[in-house]
Amino acid sequence: MRRLTGPVGWAVGGWAAAAACFHIWTAYAGALEPRPMRAIHLMFLLPLAFLLFPASARSPARRPTAWDAAWCAAAIGPTLYVIANANALTERWEGVHPVSTLQVVVGTCLVLAVLEAARRAVGFWFFVTTLVFIAFLVLAPWLPGFLRSPRAYSYPRLIEMFYLYADEGVLGTLTGISSNLLMIFILFASFMLHSGVGQFFMDISVALAGRFRGGPAKVAVVSSGLYGTISGSSVADCYATGSFTIPLMKKIGYRAEIAGAIEATASCGGPLMPPIMGAGAFIMAELTAIPYSTIIVAAALPAVLYYTGLLATVHWEALKHGIGAMTADLPSLARLTRRAILFLPFVVVIGFLEAGYSPSKSALYSLLVAVGVSWFAGEQPMTPRRIFETMGEAMKSGVIVAAVLAASGLIVAAMSRTGFALAFSSAIINFSAGYLLVALALIFAVVSVLGTGIPTTPAYILAVTVGGAALQKLGVDILAAHLFVFYYAVLADVTPPVAVTAFAGAQIAGANPMRTGWQAFRIAIGGFLAPFLFVYQPPLLMRGTPGEIVVAAVSAAIGIAALSAVVAGHMFRPLGWGRRLLLTAVALAAVGPHLAISVATSVALVLLGAWDWRAERRDGRARRAVPAPGG
Repeated sequence: MRRLTGPVGWAVGGWAAAAACFHIWTAYAGALEPRPMRAIHLMFLLPLAFLLFPASARSPARRPTAWDAAWCAAAIGPTLYVIANANALTERWEGVHPVSTLQVVVGTCLVLAVLEAARRAVGFWFFVTTLVFIAFLVLAPWLPGFLRSPRAYSYPRLIEMFYLYADEGVLGTLTGISSNLLMIFILFASFMLHSGVGQFFMDISVALAGRFRGGPAKVAVVSSGLYGTISGSSVADCYATGSFTIPLMKKIGYRAEIAGAIEATASCGGPLMPPIMGAGAFIMAELTAIPYSTIIVAAALPAVLYYTGLLATVHWEALKHGIGAMTADLPSLARLTRRAILFLPFVVVIGFLEAGYSPSKSALYSLLVAVGVSWFAGEQPMTPRRIFETMGEAMKSGVIVAAVLAASGLIVAAMSRTGFALAFSSAIINFSAGYLLVALALIFAVVSVLGTGIPTTPAYILAVTVGGAALQKLGVDILAAHLFVFYYAVLADVTPPVAVTAFAGAQIAGANPMRTGWQAFRIAIGGFLAPFLFVYQPPLLMRGTPGEIVVAAVSAAIGIAALSAVVAGHMFRPLGWGRRLLLTAVALAAVGPHLAISVATSVALVLLGAWDWRAERRDGRARRAVPAPGG
């Protein structure tokens, strides 16, 4: 990303601040009609992609070029056309009215601008993925088997679909989610972090986890979980917390690739942690018609189980390698208590959501509270200059989200118009022969492939479009089906060969990226198991009586902790292959869907752990009783 200074920097910062003000105002006063709202949203954000992200490595790093200005015009012109002709476009019949030459020209410009913005801001592979789906839409009438579509589209009708349709394409529903909901939450997260909440979360994590074995690693897990509640971005989380935790982990004995993998895996849970969950919860609410507040409640327990598995893995690894606690000074409880008011914006957003306010209103009011508390407990109060800078930083993140969702609109249009999603869903059911476990494994494989090299949001959209219907046909609850797909779209960020969050951790740690990716994949075993659990156990999604929910949660936590020991090869003592196989079988039974078996095997695992702990203490006393050589 470019670092613009001087008059150009101030001009771009002012444009970004104006974009932020527009979204703050619409969150308060209410969104505009869909077409003009989405067009103004893209008019503000797409030009920032060309001004802030260079076209190539050879492009100037300190200033935009004439080509960047041309791309800005290609983005602004078509959106102004939509704003000026919003009523006429609403009254036209999609697929019936002719598409004028002007509409074809400006529509082509906007589609190309979205593709180029996605290439620059999101990445090359997402750009290629979008092009492949567009090509598929064009070539589908001549493809074999279930890939074939009976309908061909002329070029004007393709541009109409991508540019003028109300629910598909660049200005479709996904861009509506970005404009109406995501931008105000991105602003809320940015204001929270700049008001001092990010550092406060880090201090809490150090105070809670730093005094135990493997302290920095546990700090990484706890701080990433807390940070993820407001950031919703795994890579941003990794850079924010990893710059502190990874050097400390290396200092007390963790190998570089292990330190980077622990931080990456912990950061990867950020998009899984309510209330923000990146863009996932908002898109899920749109696709399922389930209220956002219901989704974040259902997602809370699986996210806690994810971090429980990470903490267990970190603990077993610390015992295995004899790694101790942090040696740095720990924050005092009295100092943290004085700053506890920094929790208030987080409490406010949950409170307003619970009271029935819209997500955008809840985020707006919490944003204002964050500005207020920064004057009482933050290290740097939110002065007008800092508010201006915070709005600019937020919209720089917003550019990536806007480009992702606008380009994803092209992908969804291609999939829906060819019938590919329904055909692929039928193929999954046929391959699985109606067995749910086989279908889940197939969808896991599909999501892992789709998530390679592209962001979580489009990976989730693609995968749930092709796999969600299949799971529902096999009797899976709609929310469980969507969360199943979403989890694996997120975990693709720590799945080689393109594990972007693991590679970020490796960069901070100075480790080999691929080895760090494989270590992160190993450490995240609890996360890979969790989606299968809540498909078979609805109580883990808060569906059931309090007793059922508690039993399912405790059994799952015990089982995941045991499986983490299997992966580490160590509990309180080293585990041989025989004990590892036995522990795996008992742990899988503990997380199974049968209540009586889960309770019995969970008790067995606790007793096994207690026996292992006592045996280690006995062995330790015996070792200390043996005289040293020559003593």
